[in-house]
Amino acid sequence: MERALHAKKITRHTPMGTTALLMVVSLLDAVMRADSPPVLVPLLLLPTVLLPLLAEKWANFRVPASLQWQYAVLLLAGPYVGEHWGLYHLWDPWDKWVHLYSGFFIAFAIVFALGVTLRRYRLDLPPWVEAVIVISVKASVALLWEVAEFVWDMIFDTTAQDHNFDTMTDMMLGTAPGILVAAALVTHRTRRPIRYFEFLLNVPLPERHHV
Repeated sequence: MERALHAKKITRHTPMGTTALLMVVSLLDAVMRADSPPVLVPLLLLPTVLLPLLAEKWANFRVPASLQWQYAVLLLAGPYVGEHWGLYHLWDPWDKWVHLYSGFFIAFAIVFALGVTLRRYRLDLPPWVEAVIVISVKASVALLWEVAEFVWDMIFDTTAQDHNFDTMTDMMLGTAPGILVAAALVTHRTRRPIRYFEFLLNVPLPERHHV
């Protein structure tokens, strides 16, 4: 039984393990080859791969594999392919697609965290309040994302933010999926169940003494 649970845990963290391995290989390649992209991006991405594990340890819940896959895709599509391999500079729309995709992933992650909180503290909120929480948190994340890009540009003399139009469209593309997910959550609560929301809101919680 214990071995089966351990195997499930390994399978659940396969996305993060695969991403970490790719970052290590890319880091070694960047160190060994003078003509390769710089080491900065894979070096900075390695700690972010640990976030799902750290969240599980800190808050005592299990991050679903589906969310971990979505997170891995965000890390790979954004800073890895976009910055490390230069797709942001080769094809301008890539940045917009990454912001749009991130909006959906983060909104789903917020719904998952909301479900954990409601069950753990036995709360019962009106659907419209849940929707406001999803939209507000997602909009805050979009804002912090742009602040991070601004700070990155200031420190490393890059051009993640070209101008105000770029910043504002990034924020809108990052926030819009939160509005759509919030509307779908209200539909799930009031009209017709949506399978993925049912899953996210009811992921089994470990016992308190488990880590």
